[in-house]
Amino acid sequence: MSRSATIAFLVAATTCVALLAGCASAETAEPLHMSREALGTVVAITAYPAADDSRAAEAIDAAYEAMAAVEAELDAHAADSAIARVNAAPEPALEPLPPYAEDVLDAICVLEVREWFSPQLWAATELWAFEAGGHVPTTAELEAALGDGRYDFGGAAKGLALDEAAEALRAAAGVDAALIASGSTTLAYGTKPHSEPWRIGVEDPRDPSALIATIEAAGDITVSTSGDYQRAFERNGVLYHHILDPATGRPALGFRSLTVVGDISGLDSDILSTALFVAGPARAMSFAEEHGLGLVVVDAGGRTHIVPGPEGRTWEIVTE
Repeated sequence: MSRSATIAFLVAATTCVALLAGCASAETAEPLHMSREALGTVVAITAYPAADDSRAAEAIDAAYEAMAAVEAELDAHAADSAIARVNAAPEPALEPLPPYAEDVLDAICVLEVREWFSPQLWAATELWAFEAGGHVPTTAELEAALGDGRYDFGGAAKGLALDEAAEALRAAAGVDAALIASGSTTLAYGTKPHSEPWRIGVEDPRDPSALIATIEAAGDITVSTSGDYQRAFERNGVLYHHILDPATGRPALGFRSLTVVGDISGLDSDILSTALFVAGPARAMSFAEEHGLGLVVVDAGGRTHIVPGPEGRTWEIVTE
């Protein structure tokens, strides 16, 4: 997923209403909202503290610090990051990795998605030059790039950072529930006051002002989206996007967008939205059904498909 994507799939018109609803009672304090630049986008946190608890602001500060710690290790575009130092070594694949990078590799193995998700596509992504107007590389260029060995954890770092932020909030006495929205990934935990559901909008990949679905969840929920519009360029009538197939180094085909819904970690959700986009429609739907996940997908022809999730799920995918 794109580091620079700034369009939140927690769509403002729907989500703001959801976050502000359920005003304070004698037992529940007003929710505390804060937004800051982090993880290459704007990250918004809404915390629901216990009544009159003044420590919620400190907890939110700790959450942003936790995200910054992940970024300091895994942001390959920052010259002073731990992973940038690994990439600068003569043979990056032989260098010891920082702890958060090991967490990502472990998650990829546990999820069994190595065929569809690779953190070693730095050189291939650079070849496409998405940030500089775009370049369509040759097959020979891509083959060389796929053997390069440098790391890019951009498809997983945001989800991991949200996990660390949520952990910091959970550790703070007095914060009963919270929602963290970071562009393409949104994580919520706990129960909102008055048992109101979390509501998270999924935008139309061709019309950011429109929703194709809304996720309504009674408890913990994570929603991650990968799309062909987040970092892309058009050349001779062909759209080239940043979600690359590790086998070829070329943009994956079959989807305009894919959204993973479930009571899972931010890291797993972030990885899976990219991996299942690469896997293609049939394997993505099968994987979701086998692993108890929900999906909202828009295929290459613009048709929306829903995998609702398992029986007994704590969320619903609501469409118009």
